[in-house]
Amino acid sequence: MKIAYLGPIGSYSYEAARRFFGKEREKLIACETIDDVFETIEENRAEFGVVPVENSIEGSVSTTLDYLLKSQVYIVKEIVLKVEHYLCAREEKEQILTIASHPQAFSQCHDYLRKNFKQAKLIQVSSTSYAARMCAEGEVDAAICSSFAARQNNLKILAGPINHDNNYTRFFIISKNANFEKGEKNKTSIIFSTYDKPGSLYKILAIFNLYDLNLTKIESRPAKTNLGEYVFFVDIDGFVDEEDVSDALKVVQRKSTFFKLLGSYSVVCPDK
Repeated sequence: MKIAYLGPIGSYSYEAARRFFGKEREKLIACETIDDVFETIEENRAEFGVVPVENSIEGSVSTTLDYLLKSQVYIVKEIVLKVEHYLCAREEKEQILTIASHPQAFSQCHDYLRKNFKQAKLIQVSSTSYAARMCAEGEVDAAICSSFAARQNNLKILAGPINHDNNYTRFFIISKNANFEKGEKNKTSIIFSTYDKPGSLYKILAIFNLYDLNLTKIESRPAKTNLGEYVFFVDIDGFVDEEDVSDALKVVQRKSTFFKLLGSYSVVCPDK
C-alpha cells in the first residue's frame, strides 16, 4: 500500500500520515504540492493521499477544496493534529533577513513575526518541511517548521512554539475508492449548488434543520464556471448510513443544480 502526502519528510501532512498509517511509513510518497497528491491518487500511483483541509486559525485550504470539487476522489478519514511552529536556523544569528515557510504557517505566526521580524523578507514555499530544507542548504537565514523537520535537517530551534494558541489542522485521507468506515465520531461531506433564485440556499439549509442535523461547516467557493456562480461545501455530523442523514441528502440532491458526495468518514484526534 502506498500513501501520498504533501512533503518532504517533516511536513505536518507527513506527521498526519505517520500517525494514522503507522508501520506503513516506508511506503509514503512525498509530493511537492497538494495538486500532486490528488493527481497521484487519480493516476493510481498510490492508494491513499493525505492533504490539509482546514486550520483553526487561518481557515480552509482553498487548493484542497478546489480539487475535491473537480477530482474523482473520496474522503475516507479525517485526522486532527495540534500544530506547533518553531523558528529554526543552521546556527545562531545576530540578524535574520530571510525566513521561509508555508503561507499558512506565516499567518499562524503573524503576531510573533510582526513583533520580532518586521523587516525580514518572508519567502513563501509549498510546505514547512521544504522551508527547513532550504534553510539547511543555506538559501535562507531561517525557517518556520515543526521540531521534527528541524531535527531532520539538523537545524537549531531558536524560538517556539511561535504560533497562535489552539492551533489545530484538519487533514483528509483521500482515496479513489469509496470505502467508508464508521467510527465513534463521524462526519459526512458534500458539495452542492443552488438555483439562482431568492431563498434557494435557505431552502436547502432548511432541509438539514428539518432532519435535525448539525452542520459543522458551510463554505462557499467559486464554481469555476461563470462570475458570481458558487458551490457550497458542507460538513454534517453523522454517517451516511444513518436514516436521517441518508434521507436529508436525497432531498438535498433533488433540490440542487449540482450535488456531489465527498465522503462519509470517522474523525481521529490523536492530540486531544
